[in-house]
Amino acid sequence: MLYNCFHGPLMQDLNFSAAREYLVAGPSGSWSASTISGCHTRKYHGLLVTPQSFPGDDNYVLLSSLEETCICDDQSIQLSLHRYTGAETPSAQQYIQAFAANPLPQWWYQVGEDLLLKEIVPDAHGGIMVRYSLLTGIKPIKLQLRPLVAFRNMHSLTRANTAANTAIRTVEEGISINLYPGYSDLFLQLKKGAFQPDGCWYYNIEYSWEKERGYDYQEDLYSPGYFEVQMIPGDSVIFYGGLSPVNVSTLEEKYTKGATAASKPETLKDHLLLTAGQFLLPDRIKAGFYWFGSWGRDTCISLPGLTLLTGKIHLFKSIIRYQLKHIKNGLLANLGTGTSAQYNTVDASLWLIWALQQYAEKTHSWKDIWQEYGKTLKSILTAYKEGTLFNIHMDEDGLIYAGGPGLALTWMDAIAPEGPVTPRTGKAVDVNALWYNAICFCLNAATEANDQAFIESWETYPEKIAKSFTACFWSDEKKYLADNVNGETRDWSVRPNQLFAVSMPSSPLLPTQQRAVMGKVKDDLLTPRGLRTLSPFDPQYLPAYGGDQPSRDRAYHQGTVWPWLLGHFTEALLKAEGPVALPFLEKIYDGFKYVLDEYCINNIPELFSGDFPHTPGGAVAQAWSVAELIRMEHLISGFRTQQLTATINTVNQQI
Repeated sequence: MLYNCFHGPLMQDLNFSAAREYLVAGPSGSWSASTISGCHTRKYHGLLVTPQSFPGDDNYVLLSSLEETCICDDQSIQLSLHRYTGAETPSAQQYIQAFAANPLPQWWYQVGEDLLLKEIVPDAHGGIMVRYSLLTGIKPIKLQLRPLVAFRNMHSLTRANTAANTAIRTVEEGISINLYPGYSDLFLQLKKGAFQPDGCWYYNIEYSWEKERGYDYQEDLYSPGYFEVQMIPGDSVIFYGGLSPVNVSTLEEKYTKGATAASKPETLKDHLLLTAGQFLLPDRIKAGFYWFGSWGRDTCISLPGLTLLTGKIHLFKSIIRYQLKHIKNGLLANLGTGTSAQYNTVDASLWLIWALQQYAEKTHSWKDIWQEYGKTLKSILTAYKEGTLFNIHMDEDGLIYAGGPGLALTWMDAIAPEGPVTPRTGKAVDVNALWYNAICFCLNAATEANDQAFIESWETYPEKIAKSFTACFWSDEKKYLADNVNGETRDWSVRPNQLFAVSMPSSPLLPTQQRAVMGKVKDDLLTPRGLRTLSPFDPQYLPAYGGDQPSRDRAYHQGTVWPWLLGHFTEALLKAEGPVALPFLEKIYDGFKYVLDEYCINNIPELFSGDFPHTPGGAVAQAWSVAELIRMEHLISGFRTQQLTATINTVNQQI
């Protein structure tokens, strides 16, 4: 985080504070999120958003927010904030004096002589704790906390209705409530607080981000009543919301344990390593916040950075095991599980092989990898070779062909109302770079394991594929690679997909070709925030990402900048240019410290708009964005260490 704390003038200006978000995510898959002003602007915002037992990979908003009121000398001061349809839009939040997130969110409110501190800490079991501390003051105050509950899917909105079960049940120093069948009970507790039943609906709360994105943006929330507690200067109280009741006598201990569990980050690397944990579930990776679940492609690309480089190698194998359960006809599920799994991806299985390759290189376990996963790896290669779903098959030249009408099988998979924006039917350059690398890795691992049958079956393919790759994609005149080839049609759109032909551990290109490709990528696609998905010199280039879903889908891969590509860009540029590229890459990496304050505090978003100032957009926190920046730093520091070691060795030899 560039700024340790945002102070009064910025926080009180909702143009600033309602445009930045906080996110607190726990290992259970629950999260708490809103803007740093406290005013919800998305349907995904909530104080407790948590998984439920319903089918699918969604989360559910149970506890939307707390209405916070400070009462002193019979004067009631509203600290919380909502936007209501038809009401005057608030322009300021005058009582907020400061906000910090180091790493957990804290707010300071000044009401007359009273300074109130609010802090949020996740509970290890999926609940949320909010502590209020009266730091200064000259007389007692009353604090009223009114919970607003939703009990809805995070993608939908709710309205006042008679089907809601508004009955409350008394628990230790609190209540439980459950509006609809199938949901978990929600427990709301406040030590030393008295609960006053006062059921009512709050109507027409408006979410400005959803309005801009072209979705429903109004909802009604139910409040069962409010908690009230008296505080004197120096007092602290803790509110708890969760799916099981808590022993309130242990709340202070639980809060302290949760607050001290996360160390305070200082550097960009510290922030990235800390942020990485919010995507990691015991057997899956959440692709992004808020609306993404577990995606096969994103998981495999994110795995090395989020696990191997964060000291969580044990999670790598548990997540891989989960992914392997859902392989069908050689294809990794792109999203969903069981009967709801979707396999519409040509590259996810090849990214899985790349992830295993990263594990083998990290642990020096090529032989063990082949012994444990060789059967699966062989089945994937065979499926691609002989043909599988979605017309994925190997042509006579050894290259992979995939796709057909209405399909978008690569990572550029946006589909607008008129159809796929970048269908890339045929031979995609990135898919075939991954294919070549996958075969080379499997041959290396099989050689370590002495699997002669596999070696004899596949050993001639790398040379054949490398020759075909150059013949298919390379242009001596243009000095870069075609993005896609379908029959006699070559798509010469300048896109970042060609860099994987350089970044992969095994490349089908000659060194001169690698340097030429990276020169083109640098000149046309590189920005301080990542790589554009299309050259700005292309007539199809769309620089702005925003608007309703069709507008966003059309721009998604037509110029929008993706930071996750920087990991492979770094690897490819170091391979092509060597140590001369280090200062250049370090400057790009270091620039991301400014991103930590721009969109969702301490997080790296999914994407940025193509033109300056490269406005952040999409998901507020994205797994592969964080993972590949972690890998970018690792590649840079590792290369520097190698150069230093080589210099020392040279000096020693001369001595």
